[in-house]
Amino acid sequence: MPILDSQEPSQSSARHAMAVAVLSVVILLLLQAVPWGSLTGNRLKDFNLFADIFPHETSYEPIAAATDIDPELQSYMEESTLESEAAEPEAYAESVVVPQFTEVPRVDGRVVIEDYSSGGDGMADFRAALASATERLVRVAVLGDSYIEGDILVQDLRRLFRLRFGGNGVGYMAMHSEFPGFRRSVRQSDSGWKAIDVRTMRNSDTLRTIAGEYARVDGVKAKSRFEGSGRPDVSNSSWSRSRFAFISTDSGSVTLTIDGLPPQTYPCGNAGKLQVLSLDGPTSSFTVESAAPGLKALGVWLDAATGVAVDCMSQRGNSGVGLRRTDKRLTDAMSHHVSYDLIIMEYGMNALSAEQKEYGGYSAGIAESISRLQELYPDASLLLMGVGDRGFKDGAAVKSLPTCSALVEAQRNAARRCGVMFYDTRAAQGGEGGVVEWRKRGLVNADYIHLNHDGGAALAEELFFAIMNSVDE
Repeated sequence: MPILDSQEPSQSSARHAMAVAVLSVVILLLLQAVPWGSLTGNRLKDFNLFADIFPHETSYEPIAAATDIDPELQSYMEESTLESEAAEPEAYAESVVVPQFTEVPRVDGRVVIEDYSSGGDGMADFRAALASATERLVRVAVLGDSYIEGDILVQDLRRLFRLRFGGNGVGYMAMHSEFPGFRRSVRQSDSGWKAIDVRTMRNSDTLRTIAGEYARVDGVKAKSRFEGSGRPDVSNSSWSRSRFAFISTDSGSVTLTIDGLPPQTYPCGNAGKLQVLSLDGPTSSFTVESAAPGLKALGVWLDAATGVAVDCMSQRGNSGVGLRRTDKRLTDAMSHHVSYDLIIMEYGMNALSAEQKEYGGYSAGIAESISRLQELYPDASLLLMGVGDRGFKDGAAVKSLPTCSALVEAQRNAARRCGVMFYDTRAAQGGEGGVVEWRKRGLVNADYIHLNHDGGAALAEELFFAIMNSVDE
């Protein structure tokens, strides 16, 4: 009887098992290379099977190219570099005062305002204004970037103020919107305008208001129509005072229309001086038309006579440093018609990057902007919001961008230096990893940067609590 070699089956089995193992690894490697997140709208996540096995050097990959560094900030940094190189070392060192903040203040577990004002009551002017809200209109300006675009956050902050102090309307509106359907609080349609904002303004441009934008007639005729939506609350459905601010250097006219009244036409040529036209009366719509070639429109304001108005003034890509160039003469003229009792600054996303780890230059720039606002609005309370949390991909995982904390501290130092209030937005989101949790809760977009409308409402609740905590002290 032949004797069988007992080694042959075991060797064959081993070779078979090895082949299966190699094939499995190849398949897994191929699956790992597929961009599942982008293919499925982030319903499936990218993965790295070997992330916990093999050590790797951390590389922060942006989720989406959702923000760009503000060219105004780049210009400022270049100017600052030249100035610092020419300055005496001692003088330059004196400008860097960085006391460290160790703990974010909280009340009932919620983040509250850090008050760096000289008297320790930065909310005093706003508190006094609110006490007269039954007799006059109290106005809040929220200045920011794409984080509040479409009235996100602001619409709900407006709603919360209205619930307590009254008012109606949506406040400030630009003449042109690139995405009019994105804003829920008002329905806007426009044509014939050439929009100019902080991204395209020349350094010498004197039409720099805190809104950071204006529009000129571009063609035969320009027209804008604004209609109340009643969203997210009924106070946005109508208003009682409709105003249009503009400057014109040519002859021509402006036609305004509100519900229930025939169109009203006004001459507009007056050698470049500010004009503000107003139509009083309850209305749910306001239309502006003009064919004047030299007309530059600063915007419209749709308000009540009493209560609280909250203006959303946002520009995509804005870092806030351009506010240091705000024109004083024009602002003084505007303040006779539209002034502010509280100014909230929301900036930072367009200064933030994975590569930039030190933000002393940005801190100096935003401090210059704060100082300019203090000069222009001496009777207003000022609140600087820190940048929100931002997510980046670290291998297969999404984490908070490590440089966020450095930028927040730079903003906090600017508030300290200028003696204004500061609100740590990132801490209100949960701090490190906060944006990841907010994404899980459906409060931020798939870029792990921008709030959606639900996220804006959630942050508005936190911010309103912080503001009223300071007001009620």
